Amino acid sequence: SLRSAGDHWQGVGSTYTRRMNKPGEDPLQHRPRSDFLGVFALVERNQRILMVQNQRYIEGRSLLTWDLPGGGVEAAELLTEALARELLEETGLRLTGTPEFLFLQDGERVFRGRRSYAWRSFFFRTEGVGEPIAGGEVLDVRWFTREEALPVLTAPYHASFAHWLQRGGHYFPANWREGGNPP
Repeated sequence: SLRSAGDHWQGVGSTYTRRMNKPGEDPLQHRPRSDFLGVFALVERNQRILMVQNQRYIEGRSLLTWDLPGGGVEAAELLTEALARELLEETGLRLTGTPEFLFLQDGERVFRGRRSYAWRSFFFRTEGVGEPIAGGEVLDVRWFTREEALPVLTAPYHASFAHWLQRGGHYFPANWREGGNPP
């Protein structure tokens, strides 16, 4: 979801309401205490990886990030169904064939020394029909070579994908820590 500096968006279904945090307040306290289950698509054409640009709130600032297309799995949705839905929503591409499992990212989000939630993200190699165009909350789409992708993988949750690009692997523990030490 789009955010501006200092703002947070609280999602209820597809409706978003503006919510401001006070200095030092956990920026994720508005999130449900349930964990995140996600799916992400690695789409490659001509030795280039499709990435989407999003606006994220990281380290107290609104930043633009380049991410793989993907997002949360909805209730009663299979991973492959979520993958197809997210790919279509964010890029306009229609999933074709059977996705190939690449790796699992098993992470925790910690703010001021306290775990806010855990996430599990499944990454799949897949193919999509059509030409990508930014959709939903995505600001832009772009093809990157592996060498071009590595320098833009700067968000705390990118470490697993960067490691996979360089060395492969199937399981990556991850953590995203912000806010320094607890008082």
